[in-house]
Amino acid sequence: MRVVELSAFGKSDVGQVRDGNEDAFAIGDLDRGELWDGLEVAHAGGERGLVMVVCDGMGGASAGEVASELAARTVWREMREARHTSEPEVYARVLRRAVRVANRRVFDEAQREATLRGMGTTVTCAGVVGTKLVIAQVGDSRVYVLREGVLVQVTRDQSLVSALVNAGQLHPTEASGYPASSAILQALGVGPDVEPSLSWVDLRRGDRVLLCSDGLHGQLGDSALSVILHDAKSPQQAAESLVAAARAAGGNDNITAVCAEITGALDKPASEEDLPKFVEFDPREEGERALHSTSFVVRRLAARVGIGEDPGDPVVPATGTHMIVPRRRNTPPTSIADVAGPARARLGGQGLLRRLWWVPMIVVAAAIGWYLAR
Repeated sequence: MRVVELSAFGKSDVGQVRDGNEDAFAIGDLDRGELWDGLEVAHAGGERGLVMVVCDGMGGASAGEVASELAARTVWREMREARHTSEPEVYARVLRRAVRVANRRVFDEAQREATLRGMGTTVTCAGVVGTKLVIAQVGDSRVYVLREGVLVQVTRDQSLVSALVNAGQLHPTEASGYPASSAILQALGVGPDVEPSLSWVDLRRGDRVLLCSDGLHGQLGDSALSVILHDAKSPQQAAESLVAAARAAGGNDNITAVCAEITGALDKPASEEDLPKFVEFDPREEGERALHSTSFVVRRLAARVGIGEDPGDPVVPATGTHMIVPRRRNTPPTSIADVAGPARARLGGQGLLRRLWWVPMIVVAAAIGWYLAR
């Protein structure tokens, strides 16, 4: 098996508008079992390599900070304690399990502490197995890969705007100014379980990887991200320059960037057409049947709020090794706020709510059906 050498650096900033920073990130060396201290660039060239996590919390007051930090540290801990594997399919399932454990930790903490009710967070995490970057995603934080000067987004946003664009109900040029541009379809900690989207990318020598919250990609746009990431001399310079640029552009949200550079025994790009591609992995299937060029998870989430068609049942737990947590009896939701939690709070705009009058009815009906079926 080829061993990929990886260098990474991360930076997070409160921005220019927010009072506190609800973003969190973690970079951990799985071979050493050590969490990055933030002082110098992290280097790894062992069999397990680095795991990188970016979370964007929500919930008001300090709740968002608690959710994002708890999720990031839980994913790191679960990956550190997991057994080593050289199979991307197995690694993806392990990463998925880590995210589901983090979801349960955040959800249970919110149930125990009244001041944390309604908190949630996005999570985007990635690690390297063989020649592949394996990713798990919940929410709208993103992963990009820069190759030969071309920046490619290799995750799919689990957001309302993305669903409307994909369904042809919103033109891409209208997305940035849409009233619900920050509304997400799924968040960690809002419910007792969550379905991460699993995907992977075939890496090439010289690739640069960016994990970031929407405070970065939403503030700068892909063109600016590409130029800054390409011109930087190191992952540290890339992360610091990206955050500084987002602050200079207004810094309307918290800003987080984790940048990595891929070296080692990898092939160079075969041609200009050898670009990164999004490939979603379905843990229910094996071989080629498990791989898709579109995100079934995003399509399922969109269908729950009446956008597009449902592609099928959600993924069931791949193994019985996930954390066992006693179920607690919860009061069935009676309003859209009970169901959507922090995602609902980020919708904003009475005009939008009038246009999406059908969303509460569908979500409440689905939630009640879910509770009754338990």
